[in-house]
Amino acid sequence: MVPDMGYAGVKKRIKALFSPSSTEAELDVLQESFRNRYQSFRALLTANNNALEIMAEMEQALVLGQPFGMAFVRGHCTAVSVNVYKMIQSLEVLSDGKYNGLFSSFRDISEKMEEILARRPEVSEGRLVVPLSEVGKDDADLVGDKMANLGEVWNRVGLRVPEGFVITATATQRFMRASGLQDEINRLLKQLDLDDLESLYSTSAQIQKLISFAPIPQQLVQQIEEHYELLYSAGEPRPHISMRSSAMEEDKSNVSFAGQYRTQLNISEDFILQTYKDIVASKYQSQAIIYRNQRGFRHQDVIMCVGCMTMVDAVVSGVMFSRSPRNPRSRWVEINAAHGLASQVVVGSIDTDFYKVEREIPNEIVQQDAAGSSPILSADRLRELAAIAARLEEHFGVPQDIEWSIDRNGDVIILQSRPLAQPQVAEAATDEQMSANHGDSALLSGGLTASTGVASGPVFVVRSNVDLLEFPIGAVLVVEHSLPEWASLLNRAVAVISEKGHVATHLAIVAREFGIPAIFGLSGAARKLENGVVVTVDATGRCVYSGRNEEILKRTAPRPNLMADSPVYLLLTEIMSLVVPLNLTDPGSPYFKSTLCKTLHDVTRFCHEKAVTEMFSFGEKARFDARSAKQLGGDIPFQWWVIDLDDGFRQSFDTHGKYVHMQDIVSEPMLAIWEGMTAKPWKGPPPLSLKGFGSVLFRSTMNPSLEPSVGTSMGTKNYFLISKNFCNLSMRLGYHFTLAEAYLGSHLTENYVSFQFRGGAADRSRRFVRVFLLRDILEKFGFRVEVKHDSLTARIEKKEKEKLIEGLKVLGYLLIHTRQIDMAMGEQDMVDHYRQSITVDLESILSPDAVAG
Repeated sequence: MVPDMGYAGVKKRIKALFSPSSTEAELDVLQESFRNRYQSFRALLTANNNALEIMAEMEQALVLGQPFGMAFVRGHCTAVSVNVYKMIQSLEVLSDGKYNGLFSSFRDISEKMEEILARRPEVSEGRLVVPLSEVGKDDADLVGDKMANLGEVWNRVGLRVPEGFVITATATQRFMRASGLQDEINRLLKQLDLDDLESLYSTSAQIQKLISFAPIPQQLVQQIEEHYELLYSAGEPRPHISMRSSAMEEDKSNVSFAGQYRTQLNISEDFILQTYKDIVASKYQSQAIIYRNQRGFRHQDVIMCVGCMTMVDAVVSGVMFSRSPRNPRSRWVEINAAHGLASQVVVGSIDTDFYKVEREIPNEIVQQDAAGSSPILSADRLRELAAIAARLEEHFGVPQDIEWSIDRNGDVIILQSRPLAQPQVAEAATDEQMSANHGDSALLSGGLTASTGVASGPVFVVRSNVDLLEFPIGAVLVVEHSLPEWASLLNRAVAVISEKGHVATHLAIVAREFGIPAIFGLSGAARKLENGVVVTVDATGRCVYSGRNEEILKRTAPRPNLMADSPVYLLLTEIMSLVVPLNLTDPGSPYFKSTLCKTLHDVTRFCHEKAVTEMFSFGEKARFDARSAKQLGGDIPFQWWVIDLDDGFRQSFDTHGKYVHMQDIVSEPMLAIWEGMTAKPWKGPPPLSLKGFGSVLFRSTMNPSLEPSVGTSMGTKNYFLISKNFCNLSMRLGYHFTLAEAYLGSHLTENYVSFQFRGGAADRSRRFVRVFLLRDILEKFGFRVEVKHDSLTARIEKKEKEKLIEGLKVLGYLLIHTRQIDMAMGEQDMVDHYRQSITVDLESILSPDAVAG
């Protein structure tokens, strides 16, 4: 922000510079006009910096893939809109209303953004309850993906599933509307801090209680009862049923929602209605809230349907994958099996047999590990299950994660078939590699790889909900059982170790989705590992090492982008098309008009350009030469204009001329920048490889304003706004856009240097490398730097004047000597060359104290 010069000082300076014939009243009017313009210009610069920084944060959210929710999207949309509107208001004052068409352009953009933000998922209006015998995969928008897939297995594939019905999305919407609870639920969610686990669990419990006590509309009650009665014949006992969540978006590829919602077994007729409400309420379980946030789903994107099916009298149950969950190209089926119900297998509460069976006939058994004294499944049964898995994969077109039971009649009953979550990190090592990783230095070894990868952090053992509330960010989660509720900690944990469990549990599935390394079945881990002790977890090698093992951590794979293609991600991407693209690139173009602003970035660009023009022309309009833009004269690089805001020129300077020379400048920050610019001669643009030239050529073809036949002022209007202690530099050279600002006063709290850099002619990867090179150099010389996307912001503040002057020299040098080097950033040798060359030059330019600092 530009510091105030003081009312009296400005008035005195203006009076001294106007002709003697000017009246006192005329001087007062002109002084007031300049003061208003000057304040508006300051406000516009501040709002512009804020808007560009917010835009960069929004771009960074899409690129990095870090979880963000609608609070982030709405907050940033509001913040960027407010700052852009402030720019328009400031320009309105500067230009005396010349560009009021901006308000219309801004309104059009804002209305489009609000329309996107206000969208709700479309839900087909249909029956309240549907028999499973009438359901197929095309009914997912009515009955949810889980039940749609199960109906498909029954009605299209021809495999056995339990008889039952589905309480649809239409039913749940009517139930929630009738309860009138949604506004209160939304209020509670808006107040929720996901980093505060105690608040999360308290809010979750409060919302679930509200739903569980709400009355169900009578029409829905009647239809549920009627469909239940169809499950048995006269004279037969009334069956108990299982009731399972089947939410919208659940059981999609790589977005499984595994174990996030409630399933209830052995429900008698008397408890069906209450259980339905409890499952609807489970949409707001703590782990489900966190999962949706991590995967980019709004709460309104998820509508709960409930499948109601007769209980299977299971002898043996399990989970099988039509391909290895760690290798989708594997040629075998993996099967986990245990006596009793499948629910025991998916929650990891019991040990299971594990089998690998070849997919192709004759379906050879590749591996067989029995949990007890003998295998549960015979060879014939294993071949039958493998054939079913292959058949389901063929029908659905992707590898499947299948839950099954064998009833007392010996029939295989399919309970669930969903897309198998694909591996998000490197594939598991071979048995030989795993064995080779077991060394004497390992604290623990063995178990099985539930999710591949390596990570390091302090141990934290969780045995209860009290422990859960205290779990710190960045710790290694150690548990006795791989329960689904521990999934609420996966956004905080760097790795998971469980004494019990296997690859088919819900916790293992979610760990693989999140790219969290996990070892399950590691006996004694919760007893042997102490809280706070730092360990390195090699889940691929099935080892836990003491301390931080840097050699092993070199194999750390990047975390998956959990947000990619999610509803929130796609919504922000659509909004960004109205925010970031820059169409108004050439101020000299006939298309550089306020009415042609299509994005908020266009508006900021237009406002900034016209604001500078208004400041340039103020003196000319008022016949006040001291306030006119002066072109910097002499043998200098490029073209520069200077506006003297107050005492930036020598007192003896002739204000009537068109030019100003460096010997007439007394602005300390401008002189420091100029010293850095001219300390070393520019060596010209870097040599271009064919790839580098191609990337520049491509960028040029994507930017019509750079067509050689079109007149352009890009690269010609670089300007300084100065006073003795203040400087604001705006520099546009080709594809690069730079802002630098500094104030050097007597009070440390007021002193600062600020720098913003963005753009480049090369492709994205080369621009990124150049930005990171600038970051490293600026940090070396005392700047606090933040990189967002391909833009950079750097600051030094509250330091002595001498320290800031050295920082301004650094900026001046970099402004001249790093332009266009992005085109040469394709090779590491060139990056190292420029790093060394720039460092050597700067160390020769700066004082020894600055280099040492």
